[in-house]
Amino acid sequence: MLFDHPIEIQGNALFISDAHLRTPEDEDSKQRETKLIQLLESKKGQFQHLFLLGDIFDFWFEYGDVAPKGYFRLFNLLYELNESGVKIYYFTGNHDMWVQDYFTQQFDCQVFYNQQAFVLNGKRCLVGHGDGLGGRQRRYNFIKRVFGYKPNRVLYSMLHPRHAFAIARHFSARSRASHKPEVFTFKNEEEFQVQYARQILEQEHVDFFIYAHRHIPVKYPLGENSCYFNTGDWLNNFSYVVYDADAPAPTLCMGE
Repeated sequence: MLFDHPIEIQGNALFISDAHLRTPEDEDSKQRETKLIQLLESKKGQFQHLFLLGDIFDFWFEYGDVAPKGYFRLFNLLYELNESGVKIYYFTGNHDMWVQDYFTQQFDCQVFYNQQAFVLNGKRCLVGHGDGLGGRQRRYNFIKRVFGYKPNRVLYSMLHPRHAFAIARHFSARSRASHKPEVFTFKNEEEFQVQYARQILEQEHVDFFIYAHRHIPVKYPLGENSCYFNTGDWLNNFSYVVYDADAPAPTLCMGE
């Protein structure tokens, strides 16, 4: 069962995902980074837990002695937050699945490669990027396993960083271009994440499912005592979820 060994925490929490910051940073990416920093700065002292739910970067790859350049302002802020006592949780997404120990070493992040059960403020929360959940995603999950296979990661590391990141940018651009507008329309009970949540609720109670990946900010009730949230993205919506310790439930927030 997913909640056999949950992580129990208390305090205000902030959930953000899908900023897709690029390497090297273009002007659009820098603007998104600035907005993200402004949000975190504006809420300093208001949260004790920061959940980064994946695809914060459009591509991430760590070599033994090399990490992607850029993001100094964001990384500096994450360091400051950690030093002030904020606990940071990083969930890898499908674009940044190759995160290893850089964030742990620099900001004391706890990195998760799969969803994780939390008891947050006394409520059972299932948290993750949310990709690959639900049925009819065999092709996607096969591709993800191929990329996640350690020998393939080792082979990729043999490429010079200039070539490795150029290849990644090419395929990321192709992926975005292939997404038609209807892809970003919430389909209620046809959503894979919602279907997955329904399956889990047949086995055990979950108060809140908090996922990302779909780029659609949404709060969707699953009954009287359960609710699904998607954090949306920082490409178009600048949305996020907050969960205050004294609040009965998380809140979906829309940026400017």
